[in-house]
Amino acid sequence: MLSPGSWPCIILLYIYGTVATSLVTQSVPVIGDIAKYFELSHASAGWVISIPSLITAIAALFGGWLVDRIGDKRVIFGGSLFALVGNLVVVGAHDVTTLFVGRLLQGVGYLSLTVGAVTLIMRTTSGARRSIALGLWTSHTAVGIGLTLSIVAPLAQHGELWRWAFGGHAILMALLACAVILLPAKQANLQSRRLADIWFVLKSPRPYRVALASGASAFIQTGIMAALTVYLSRRYAIAIPAAAGIGTLAEVFVACGCLSVGHLLKAGVRGGRLAIVGGIVMLCGGVALYLPAVELVGAIVAVCVFSLGIGTVNGYIWTLVPSSSPSIGSMGATSGLVAQATYLGVLLGPPAIFASFYEGGWMVRVGLVVIAVVLQLAPILGWGRPESLDERQHGSAQALEPN
Repeated sequence: MLSPGSWPCIILLYIYGTVATSLVTQSVPVIGDIAKYFELSHASAGWVISIPSLITAIAALFGGWLVDRIGDKRVIFGGSLFALVGNLVVVGAHDVTTLFVGRLLQGVGYLSLTVGAVTLIMRTTSGARRSIALGLWTSHTAVGIGLTLSIVAPLAQHGELWRWAFGGHAILMALLACAVILLPAKQANLQSRRLADIWFVLKSPRPYRVALASGASAFIQTGIMAALTVYLSRRYAIAIPAAAGIGTLAEVFVACGCLSVGHLLKAGVRGGRLAIVGGIVMLCGGVALYLPAVELVGAIVAVCVFSLGIGTVNGYIWTLVPSSSPSIGSMGATSGLVAQATYLGVLLGPPAIFASFYEGGWMVRVGLVVIAVVLQLAPILGWGRPESLDERQHGSAQALEPN
C-alpha cells in the first residue's frame, strides 16, 4: 500500500483522473464515424460527447457525500468497474439507446473516479504540497484530453474501428480496478456521515463561489477543446489527425498553466493577481481563435495562449476547494458540489460550441468566452490565501495519522 500523501500515491490518483477524463473525450476524434453509424445530428453528436458528464452534473454532491461515508478507496474501485462495464456496452452497441446507456454507465465511473481521487488528495496532503498536488490534479483534464485525441485520432474515418476507442479504454479500466489495492484505506477515526450532513455544505456560501468559477471554466474549456478538432478541420480544410494534434499541443499549455499554480503560490505570488493575469491571457487567446481574419498559424497560437490562461485560472480555482469546505469531515461533499458545477459545465460546453457552427456563429463563440472569463474571476477575486492557517494545521495533523 502506498503511503498517504506520498508522491507515488498522488501520481496514481492523477492517473485515475487522466483516464477518467478520456471517458468524455474518447469519442471526439471518431464522433463523425459514430454520428454516421447511428445517423445522429450535430446536436446529438455533441451530447454523445457530453453524456458521461450528465450523471456527475446531477449526482456529484451525493457522490462526494458517499466518499465521506464509505471512503475514497471504495468509491474509486466502484467507479473503475462502472467505467469498465460502460466501455464494454458501447463496444457492443448497435442502436442509439444502447449507446447512451453505455455512456451513462461511463458517467457513473467518471463521477466516482474524479470525486474520489481529488478528495483523497485533499485529505492526505496539506500546505505547499497540497497546492502543488491540486495544481497537478487540475492538469489531468488537459493531459487526458490531449492523450486521448492523439491515441484515438488514427481510428477516425475507418468504419467501425471507432469501437476500439472504447475497447482499449476498457482494458485500462480493468488494470486500474486492480491497482486500487495500492491506495490507502479510509481512516478508521473518521466519523460516519449522515445523508443530512449534505445540508451542512449546502448552507455554506463559500463552496458556491468556487463551484461557479469552476463550472464556468469547465464550460468554456471543454466546449472549445471538444469542438476544436472538428472546427479546425472544417475551417482550414486540414486532416482530422492533424487537427487533433493541434489540440494535443494546446493541452500541453493547459498542463503548464495548471502545474505553475502551486509553485507560484509557494513563491509568494498573490492568488488574485495570478487569477487576473490568467484570465486576461485566456480572454485574448479565446477571442483571437474565432476571429474570421485569423489564419491557421494564428489559430494555433491563439488556442495555445487560451490554454495557458485557462490552465492557470482553473488550477488556482481548485486550490481554493479545501478552504471552502465547512469542515474536514465534509471535504468529500464540498468537492462533490464543486464537481457538480464543474461537470455541468462539461455537459453543456460541447453542445453550446457545436450549436454555433453556422455562418456568423463566431460572434456567439466570442461572447461565450467573454462571459466565461467574467464568471470565473468574479467569485474568487478577493478570496485571500487558498488555505487558512487553522485548516493547514488540521490537515498536517491528519496527513500524519495512520490509515
